[in-house]
Amino acid sequence: MKKALWVVLAVGIALAGAWGYGELVRRENDSGEPVRLLAIAEEQSLALSFSRKGRLTTRIPDEGEAVTAGEEVARLEEPGLSEDATDLERQISQVQARDRTRLEDIGKLRAQFASVAADERRIGRLVTEGVSPTANLEALQHQREALAAEIRGREAEKGQLDAEEQSLRVRLEKIRVFEKEGILHSLAAGTVLTRHRRQGEWVEPGQPVITLQIDKQYLRAEVPEERLSSFIVGQLVTVWPQARPNARFQARIASIKPRSEYATRKNWGIQSRDLQTFSVRLQPLDASVVAGQTFVVEAGGAHPKA
Repeated sequence: MKKALWVVLAVGIALAGAWGYGELVRRENDSGEPVRLLAIAEEQSLALSFSRKGRLTTRIPDEGEAVTAGEEVARLEEPGLSEDATDLERQISQVQARDRTRLEDIGKLRAQFASVAADERRIGRLVTEGVSPTANLEALQHQREALAAEIRGREAEKGQLDAEEQSLRVRLEKIRVFEKEGILHSLAAGTVLTRHRRQGEWVEPGQPVITLQIDKQYLRAEVPEERLSSFIVGQLVTVWPQARPNARFQARIASIKPRSEYATRKNWGIQSRDLQTFSVRLQPLDASVVAGQTFVVEAGGAHPKA
């Protein structure tokens, strides 16, 4: 009798274990069913700073002011930069003028060379006929050789002038870059959230001048891998504030990326594997959200509800 009881107990334990194992497998497999998860509105801020130090010479936008993309928001003082740039441009013009003069001189020397070469050929014929002395021919030959050497020398000056002009242009380009680094442009449209510096203050490289609240807001939801099939980039999902279930709107899935800071979870199914958590970014459509606000995201099913 006791043996039969032990057999029944063992069979019961085995059946309970099999049921629990199957339930675990079903829970950790992606069934593709509709899912509801919490999402939070990210704070989209952008800190604007200079890459070099200096003193602010322009008015800095106040908190709450709107800033457009590409708008100049601050400028650093540039003592003597414009004068240095003007001086370098003048030196470059002088080098270019010297090069033009060199080309004109080469043209004149080549004309003289052609004239001397023609005289040399004419005198050569007269020397052959015995009409002209050889000394006249030798004088013309020396003159031609001197002109050829002078032409080669003037042509060789081009490399020196090019190197001089290139050096000046490099110095000018550095000044232009330095001037560009002294102007701070907004990389995106938004509203000034915090003004860190005022006109006349000294700033170091990397120190924020203003912090912008970016106009385009996103929601972020952490989705376990076993529910990821309900989220597809570009797909619309239904979203509503956690405190107001009736204020529903649509959001588009902008991106899906794995979250490395979340520990993986073990799947004890038939094919054991590690399960990751994915970060899903949602862009609200025709709805305004507040940074830090919590929302409910409903994905999967037939169609998102507006």
